[in-house]
Formats: sequence, structure tokens, C-alpha cells
Amino acid sequence: MFLVCCSIFVVSSAVFIWCKIQNANEGNQIQNVEVAATPTIDDRELESFPLHHESLIAQATQVQYGTRPDLKKILLECKGSDIGVLACGPRKMRHEVAKICSLGSAQNLHFESISFNW
Repeated sequence: MFLVCCSIFVVSSAVFIWCKIQNANEGNQIQNVEVAATPTIDDRELESFPLHHESLIAQATQVQYGTRPDLKKILLECKGSDIGVLACGPRKMRHEVAKICSLGSAQNLHFESISFNW
């Protein structure tokens, strides 16, 4: 009985160590692929910028109290040939954003609604 328990322990330990080595090798391969591609400024996350990413977030964020922002003005002022618009929030706001994106003057806007229902 002791011999059977020891054999099970040895085999399971060997399998565990083998899996751990395989995962480490795959992790190294992934890191090598990611290092090979040099990201541009646009590809980087805000959190990856050194030390001042809080100020970048603060500069890019506009807080507005009391009224809803003018979504039509904000969306129609976006420059670019292909702009994705994600809307998540109250149904009325999502419908308003969808209506703005479907206007004839907003040919560069592509609408996608995100809804978190339980």
C-alpha cells in the first residue's frame, strides 16, 4: 500500500513539474514575440507611461456635472475616416448615440452598444 502511494506521489509530481516547465517555456516564447514588436505610442496603455500617467488621464478626462454632455456635438467633431463608438449606459442614451451615428453627416462613425444585463 505504501509503495502504491509513493508511486502515485512520484508520478503526479513528475507530471506537475513537466507541466510547469512547459508553461514557463510557452511564457518565454510569448515574451519573445511581444518584445520583437516595438509598440508605437498609440499602441501603449496609459498605465505604461512613466510616472505621469495620472496627469495624462486627468487631461483626457472631462467631468461634467448637472447636465448630460452634448453627445451630438462631441461625436460629429471627431476627426478620422473610421471611428468606432461604444455606448454603455441608460437605454435612452444608447438610442441617442445610435441615432447620431446613423445620421447621413456621420459617415465615419460606427456604433456598437454594450449592455450588461444580469
